[in-house]
This record gives sequence, structure tokens and C-alpha cells, in this order.
Amino acid sequence: MVSQGDKQQVAVRIPLRQKAELEAEAAERGVSRSEYIRSILDDRHRVAALEDRVAVRNDRIDELERQLAERSQIEEKIEDLPDKIRDGQTYQERRQRMLDQASVTERLKWKVTGVPVDRDGD
Repeated sequence: MVSQGDKQQVAVRIPLRQKAELEAEAAERGVSRSEYIRSILDDRHRVAALEDRVAVRNDRIDELERQLAERSQIEEKIEDLPDKIRDGQTYQERRQRMLDQASVTERLKWKVTGVPVDRDGD
């Protein structure tokens, strides 16, 4: 506890409404108005530190959102890749892919009818 000799009185004029609010808040905490005002003054440094931390975290969130947008663009390109690869395949490659993916029943049917390489929706 700080002794009275370590304290100096400071007079400040504030609106009556603000004085009433300070008194009510001090009463809620069970301290005097003066003690409550001293605690507010002590907390101002912690508020500044918290604001700095919030700013750093907001910067990090912005960076993560930017990275997420880049990743989404990459994922879209990856999703389009099979179509591009398929379009670049030769007839023989498309036929072999169809055979590799087909069931035994489909392969037997294709022995008679032929492999439907150019069919849509494959």
C-alpha cells in the first residue's frame, strides 16, 4: 500500500454524469472513487499493450486470409488439371485409361462393342 506521503492530490473537473458513473462503478467493485480512478490510470498501460497485441494478431489474420486465397486458387487449378490432362491424351491413352478403370463386365461387353473412348461423361 502506498502511504499518504507518496501521494499528491490532483483536481480534475468532469461532468456530473461522468462523476456519477465513476462513483457507481467504484461502488460495484467495493472501492473508493479515488482508488477506482487510480486503478483506471494503472490499467492504461495494459490497454496499450493489449491494443498492440490486437494489431499484431489482425496483421496475422490478414496474412492468413491472403495465404488462404492463394491456396484456394491453387486448389482450383489442381481440380482443373485432370480435365486438361485428359484433353491432352492420345486416343490410345484414353482407351487404356478406360480399360484400366472399367469393371470386368464392362471389359467383356467392350470386347464385342468396342471401347467407347470418345463418349462424354467418362
